[in-house]
Amino acid sequence: MADVLSQSEIDALLSKFGSGEMVLEPETKTEETPIVEYDFRTANRFHKEQIRTLGVIYDNFARLFSTYLSGTLRVLCATEVISVEELKYQEFVNALPSPVVLAILNHPPLSGPVLFEISPDIAFAMISRLLGGSMQHGAPSRNFTEIELMIIERVLRQFLPLFVESWERIVRVSVSLDRIETSPQFAQIVSSSEPVAIITLSINIGEVAGLISICLPHLALEAVNQHLSTKFMYSSGSGRKGDPEHENIAARIRTTPLDVTAMFNNTFVPVREILSLAPGDVLQLEHKTAEPLTLMVGHLPKFHVELGVKEKHLAVRIADIIYKEESE
Repeated sequence: MADVLSQSEIDALLSKFGSGEMVLEPETKTEETPIVEYDFRTANRFHKEQIRTLGVIYDNFARLFSTYLSGTLRVLCATEVISVEELKYQEFVNALPSPVVLAILNHPPLSGPVLFEISPDIAFAMISRLLGGSMQHGAPSRNFTEIELMIIERVLRQFLPLFVESWERIVRVSVSLDRIETSPQFAQIVSSSEPVAIITLSINIGEVAGLISICLPHLALEAVNQHLSTKFMYSSGSGRKGDPEHENIAARIRTTPLDVTAMFNNTFVPVREILSLAPGDVLQLEHKTAEPLTLMVGHLPKFHVELGVKEKHLAVRIADIIYKEESE
């Protein structure tokens, strides 16, 4: 009961309040955390596993794309994925420069178009390199000409199979180029509020650096959502033994025709004797009668054979196999 005041203590407090000796401090108000309304329409539509799988897919694409560009442009090129993020389509479009190369791709079984964006710096560097010019830092402040767009279109069509190869462990796709736009306002593939996955890749062509982006709308990926997991990707490789596609390829290889040629040893004859040859002349070969011929499969020597006749036709009989070490 120590907290209960006595009557004398109460009288002392009242007297101090009356004389002004004691002043009550104002009560400090604690700041309340503001309440923010949550809009369920703005929730993330891509979960982490899908983002991770898209990163793996386009890591493969970046590796293939680097090899392709290095061979095509005859200069060292390097490409890597720097981010995979979810944005609204309007946010992505607003961040694009103008002019820009926007390739609209048909990407079945994805239900809808896909956008492939090349920054002006990289586009002009590729064009300059293909035309034999010197690549310079910074893109010229002008629009693309019709000839430049045709060159870009040709390059795009050549590396479209790289998309197919990078997706093959997830799902079999086919990719085709619909059209190329240079202004973002003419590339409205989905509504402005539609969530999209943006895969951003950094690319270096020689000393020129820039970015390329791939825009995958959520609606387009709905058809393959169940496959967008790394567990599915590593457990369902398309090249496994027993896979129908693998067996189909093996069957085609077994029935592929090859040119087979039986070759005598080389014979060296002066040009004057070749020019004097006429029908009925006999040319002496530098090949002994008992020596086997070489059977060429395509352009490679594979077998030693003996010359003979079968049913009134010239024929050869395989004597032994030419191994790789011997052919080298």
